[in-house]
Amino acid sequence: MKISVIMPVYDPDREQLRQAVSSVLEQDMRDFEFIICDDGSKPYVREIITEEFSDSRIKYLRNEKNGGCAYALNRCIEAAQGELLIRQDADDYSLPGRFSALKQAYEQTNFDIIATNIILFDENGEWGHRDYPATPDKNDFLFAVPFMHGACALKRSSAVKAGMYPVSEKTARCEEYALFMTMYSMGARGMNLPQRLYAFREDSAAAQRRRYSDKIKEVRVKAEGFRKLKLYPKGIIYLAKPLIVGLIPRKPLAWIKDKVFHRRSD
Repeated sequence: MKISVIMPVYDPDREQLRQAVSSVLEQDMRDFEFIICDDGSKPYVREIITEEFSDSRIKYLRNEKNGGCAYALNRCIEAAQGELLIRQDADDYSLPGRFSALKQAYEQTNFDIIATNIILFDENGEWGHRDYPATPDKNDFLFAVPFMHGACALKRSSAVKAGMYPVSEKTARCEEYALFMTMYSMGARGMNLPQRLYAFREDSAAAQRRRYSDKIKEVRVKAEGFRKLKLYPKGIIYLAKPLIVGLIPRKPLAWIKDKVFHRRSD
């Protein structure tokens, strides 16, 4: 079975990019293509990818102008030859054995979305973890996306059937929520493996990048997704959640996350 790893890139930190790419190329399972879409980045990105990593598995794509994460991901999907699409983000990294675990789970279940649980880290190293429901059903979308996007593997044919990622300012930063709900509305199934095989960067800069306007977009995406999933009327009360969270000051919100995601005190 052909596997395609897909990663959008836009002006990432140099060392973070190197770490992400290395974590992919150093996986124990080596039979895959690695499609990287440079979404209009500065020249250093191309230099790192094409000159520092001389690996025949890398397929480098470039957008002359920045089109956004969804557009870059769709370019990767269109170029992919694999039926299983493994996601990777340029500021995170994959732990050893991640690809093998996803491939094995896909071959055993033929599910449309397969992810792993995740480790949370920042500039000081690993600080916590986040676990997701083992086999999410449509009701798990009420509160939040029941998969970590970067930790996912997608069945290509199912993602294409659902229209791939929506490219719109209205869904920017919520594109995976929209795609996954559309896939589920068309009969898709998903699972989260119990292993924590993906490291997600959750640092002070991440909080600063989040804007209240993104919460408003999330409400709109949820409203449409809930309609597709037939989650009304109970879905109405869950539409307010992003707006309420967006109003919580940064320090109290950080304290809540520390408790929820098990920040270590040592």
